[in-house]
Amino acid sequence: MSELLAKETRERSHPEIRDGKLDLRPFFAPRSVAVIGASPKKGNLGKTIVQSMLHQHYNGEIVTVHPIGRAVDGCPVVKDIKQLPDTVDLAVVAVSAQKVMPLLQPLAAKGVHHLIIISAGFSETGEAGEILQHQIQEEAQHLGIRIIGPNGMGVFSAPDKFNSFFTTTDALTLPQPGPIAMISQSGAFLMHMLNHLSRRGMGVHRAVNFGNRIDIGECELLEEFARDPQVRVIGLYLESVQDGPRFMDTVRAVARNKPIIVLKGGKAERGRQAALAHSASLAGSYSIFKAACEQTGMIEVNGLEQMVDALQLFSRQPKARGDRILVVSNGGGMGVLLTDLCEQAGLRVPEPSQKFQLVLKGLYPSYYSFRNPIDLTASGTNEQCVSILEYLLKTGEYDALLLVLLPGTEGITADIGSMLKSRLPGNLPITVGTYGSLFDELNSVLRGSGIPVFPTGERAARGLELLVRQFRWMNEQPTPGTEPQVPFDTSPTRHWLRSMDRNPHEMQIKNLLGRCNISVPQHVHVNSEKDIHWAVEGIGFPLTLKAVGPDIQHKTEMKGIQLDLNDEKSLFCAWESFYADWPGKVWVEQQMPPGLDLMVGAHRDPQFGPVLLFGTGGSYVELYQDIARLVLPATNEEILRGVQRTKAWNIIQGLRGNPKLDSQKLFAFIKWVANWMTSEPDILSLDFNPVRLYEKNLIVLDAKITQVPH
Repeated sequence: MSELLAKETRERSHPEIRDGKLDLRPFFAPRSVAVIGASPKKGNLGKTIVQSMLHQHYNGEIVTVHPIGRAVDGCPVVKDIKQLPDTVDLAVVAVSAQKVMPLLQPLAAKGVHHLIIISAGFSETGEAGEILQHQIQEEAQHLGIRIIGPNGMGVFSAPDKFNSFFTTTDALTLPQPGPIAMISQSGAFLMHMLNHLSRRGMGVHRAVNFGNRIDIGECELLEEFARDPQVRVIGLYLESVQDGPRFMDTVRAVARNKPIIVLKGGKAERGRQAALAHSASLAGSYSIFKAACEQTGMIEVNGLEQMVDALQLFSRQPKARGDRILVVSNGGGMGVLLTDLCEQAGLRVPEPSQKFQLVLKGLYPSYYSFRNPIDLTASGTNEQCVSILEYLLKTGEYDALLLVLLPGTEGITADIGSMLKSRLPGNLPITVGTYGSLFDELNSVLRGSGIPVFPTGERAARGLELLVRQFRWMNEQPTPGTEPQVPFDTSPTRHWLRSMDRNPHEMQIKNLLGRCNISVPQHVHVNSEKDIHWAVEGIGFPLTLKAVGPDIQHKTEMKGIQLDLNDEKSLFCAWESFYADWPGKVWVEQQMPPGLDLMVGAHRDPQFGPVLLFGTGGSYVELYQDIARLVLPATNEEILRGVQRTKAWNIIQGLRGNPKLDSQKLFAFIKWVANWMTSEPDILSLDFNPVRLYEKNLIVLDAKITQVPH
């Protein structure tokens, strides 16, 4: 019966199919809405949703569904879904969790294929709720129903005058139409954002709180807003990622065309202290999310205030085209402070050319400073300020303007707002910071002009830094000539782990590396005095003694390694001591000359999948924290950029006159590790530390592998 019903409902006329799924537009611009569970009873959730729609002046028909059949605020009411008019293309459900499942087939039979489930009581409550949520998910997929929710606020669309929120009308001020789209995992956060954006006079096109994302989540919404020509910038609040690989592919594509401003909730590491290899303990879920932002061009902010500031800036300003900042203020100390902030953020604050300074000095009082920051002192006037800005911005020596005006002087007043609006160029980013009543007045004047006004100079400077950060990511090119010319052989790694009934030990891994043409120290398994003589003759001093086995993961902590053995007697004494503690597990290894110790590793994250790690290595890798992380698979350019962000890269390039090290071999090895990790799903972590880099070679000194438990 259900299969026949599903076939019939699919054959009915309903909105466009896109990528094999129903178009999302009825969620935002429905012709008619059914609110299921609404009644005039005080405190009824459905009633509040209806009132919220009416308050926004939704111009479609609202029909309520309730078995008693009592009307809410004059809206038509039916007792059964079968009685709904054929125009209904969206249902908003506000009933108890247990009552949701029986609604699906009647809605599908009526041709309603878009559903917002406001109800709570699903996976957020525990195992029983999770089972119920999964059952609804399967049934909805079978019937071709798209769902936002459950346990969420649903949607807001300013141009369509529609929302599904259950907040009282006096608790929330909804924004006017504008170029911002918001996606939020948290309903409370979305409400606060919309309130702040509205009060700041910033327009929002559409916003979604997807709740438990039984169906529609952040990836599909990002794709939807990327296609929407009315959206210029996307704000995203996430506490977790639904599908890491898809998320990476999506934001890679979207961020190239529209800025994604992201705020991550739940950054704290809890509970899971990885006792595996360095790669696992260094990976860290928030660290990986941060790496994903750097890798894909998402712009991460810290807190609601920064989110609002960033959305204001990216929704109104042209893209940055460089990092040369003109800083202008009517307070000398403020100019110095802002210059420090800019330079700490990696922005440049260059002086104007001498010829331009001389022109300005001939026109304005001699006690003004024109060296950048431009200091107009407390004597500066509106006209002087705007004229100087016009002149310097036309020279072509600056890519953006940071203007901070202090109140309390006679010369600088709110009247400067209209002058800035009409006379400053529209092709350069401009941020204005001010304080007190002057902020309110300037913000009111400039609100519709596209020039953002911030209540402090620091926030105005931080906004410019975000614009330049996006410019750098869009235009950043890795250092040429670093692409590996001769990659290491990957064929010996194929199916190698299948022959292992436990984690392989260090020397087994090193033998594999040797078969892949990756250099490792010579090593000998030492079980007798005869083996010691053979090792000395075959390898030569200096030597290292190691305890090696699947259960010996941290040799330094276990005192299972001894360096600098330079004669046979010392070697024999050390071997006797080691052999007493680890019989059959003692190895002698060639001790390599000093070089740059690095770490290269990978770890399988539960959300994002394989993650590559690279940075300064050795015994103090956790102390240095010079680690670049990249979600795999990664392009060659992403790997190069990641490596070049580390401090180790400066040494590899030949810091302070030292010779350059073998970056070709390094990148070849990193690519080899990345390839093995992505092609072998049974690997939980790979850890190569230290990897010693020389002018003409790379040698792996230690190696660990942890397999996924079965």
